[in-house]
Amino acid sequence: MLQRKTLFALLLCALSSAASAENVVNDSGEWTLGPAFKPEWKPHFTIAATAGYLAPDIDGVSGSSSPGIQLSLNCPWFTPPSGAIRQQFNYNTFDNDGQQLKSLEMNPRYFMSASPSILIGFGPGLGYVWTESDLGKDKNVWALQLGADIEYRHKRLFLAFGSRYQWTQDKELGLANTGANNLLTQGKIGINF
Repeated sequence: MLQRKTLFALLLCALSSAASAENVVNDSGEWTLGPAFKPEWKPHFTIAATAGYLAPDIDGVSGSSSPGIQLSLNCPWFTPPSGAIRQQFNYNTFDNDGQQLKSLEMNPRYFMSASPSILIGFGPGLGYVWTESDLGKDKNVWALQLGADIEYRHKRLFLAFGSRYQWTQDKELGLANTGANNLLTQGKIGINF
């Protein structure tokens, strides 16, 4: 019962006031360096819960659910002539078949407006992955990723769907595994500020 009331309160907040996709994108026709240092800059923060399916490229480990959280904002360093660069900070977890992965990622995305409420974006990323394996050694590895997202923004409501592939450093994780490369596809629900 408490969960339903909390969910209802979040949805009510989501449907009231500010940010749509048209408020996030820029159409000035000029690059802006250091927009965060200009008085008119707005970060348009978004926080979202994420849930998805992570398919690891690790022998003996099958895919499973991957819950997480995402914080995103307009890039404080660059504003493109059209569209938007959004900095996405993701924390994702995975635990299946004796293998645990926890990743912290920075995934900047270039977004284009498909409609007043829909953004489509793509871009690279940098991450750090903590691994724990029942079959081998626990390692921490650096990662690079490439992904794409589609976002729906209406006032405070944020819904999104995204996918990214992550390449990790080659380090021995299990008996015959080096690295923890993986594909993550996830849905997101959150609040725009």
